[in-house]
Amino acid sequence: MIVKTILKAKSRGTGIVTISPDTPVGDAARLLAQHRIGALLVMTGDTVAGILSERDIVRGLAQAVDVCSTAQVRDLMTSEVFVCGEDDTVEHLMQVMTAKRIRHLPVMDGDGKVAGIVTIGDVVKSRLDETRMEADSLRDYVMAGR
Repeated sequence: MIVKTILKAKSRGTGIVTISPDTPVGDAARLLAQHRIGALLVMTGDTVAGILSERDIVRGLAQAVDVCSTAQVRDLMTSEVFVCGEDDTVEHLMQVMTAKRIRHLPVMDGDGKVAGIVTIGDVVKSRLDETRMEADSLRDYVMAGR
């Protein structure tokens, strides 16, 4: 299975929630909660500047209690963003997410624009669906041979 297929199957579609690097972290936290998501894509125009996850905010809080009221997104975001392409395989995503210890991958289209974001949950769901289809096919094959 490829990333484009995962994006099409997502219940929330390819909707991407973005934020500016200059946004206060408290506003970012509220946006995460409002959309019930784990990460925001930090954009400067059409360019991915970073990614801000719940984990980034928690680490920032551990450093200073008042971080949410004084810090900006740029202060906590991860600026080295790993991305994938629409034609990458689920196996590739699993390798990247495991090796880099990340849970969110922005998906870039053929023109270098953001097409969506894939989470570890999307990858797991994709693998489960694929495994279920394989098992059903094998069961049907065995039953047809009787």
